[in-house]
Amino acid sequence: MTDTPEHTPHVFRPTREHILAIVIATGIALMGILWAPKYLAWLLIFPALWLAWVLASSTTVSERGITAKYLFRKNVTLPWQDLEGLAFQGSSVSAVTTGGAKHPLPGVTFNSLPDLAEASNGRITDVITSAQEAADGKFEIIDRGGHKVLLNREEYDAYVAEHPDLPGPRPAVTEAAPETKE
Repeated sequence: MTDTPEHTPHVFRPTREHILAIVIATGIALMGILWAPKYLAWLLIFPALWLAWVLASSTTVSERGITAKYLFRKNVTLPWQDLEGLAFQGSSVSAVTTGGAKHPLPGVTFNSLPDLAEASNGRITDVITSAQEAADGKFEIIDRGGHKVLLNREEYDAYVAEHPDLPGPRPAVTEAAPETKE
């Protein structure tokens, strides 16, 4: 199966903001190196390896599956039928196979789920957009215990009417015009 023009592979790479952090890390390393160059020159290895990782690693999503390219380990290609799901641990995302193996996905974050869902043609669920659509136009109420609930306009009006001592803005209440006697 080849990728058609409407299904071109989508490549996720680590953000280039890493390069700014690498420059800062290099500056810090140089301060130490200038203090004792004979013993601390090896510190420049870390920023160099970090830069190589930023430039070399990526995740490609295509019709065939997900391909993860690494700097220090063997590249992995997972066909869609072998993918069980995604695992989020801190800021890293891993692809979990049906056999239970986890493979880190460089350049993929939780916030890239909408792009990942589009690139995978719906094989990976976009929970961010569906949650935003579900919460659109709703009010968030937080009680004293810290519990949150989303309410639509009618539920919010009823809640506010039941709790007149709550601080904050009140919905506009339309009152019937007083009847005039003739």
